[in-house]
Amino acid sequence: MRGPGGRPGAGRRVTTIEGLPATVGEGPEGLHPMQQAWLEHDVAQCGYCQPGQIMAAADLVRRVSAEGRTLTDADLDTIRNICRCGTYPRIRQAIADGAARMP
Repeated sequence: MRGPGGRPGAGRRVTTIEGLPATVGEGPEGLHPMQQAWLEHDVAQCGYCQPGQIMAAADLVRRVSAEGRTLTDADLDTIRNICRCGTYPRIRQAIADGAARMP
């Protein structure tokens, strides 16, 4: 997609893991609800995949909510980020918990 001036992505916003809390208003720990759920469910082991997992989860929940739907297991199945440590059950639990907390 080309934006103003013909540059790809020009005029579009990019949110990084560091800026994620500002998208919903920081929680009590200064974190996005999805980040807080990640900590509470003890998802991270090595941490290698965590930023991508969290960003994909927050975006999925935002899109599902915008469609007026509730997050389903089928939605969670669409996240294709790979976790070397295999913490998928905790990832799914954290996503569901984080989704319930997101505005």
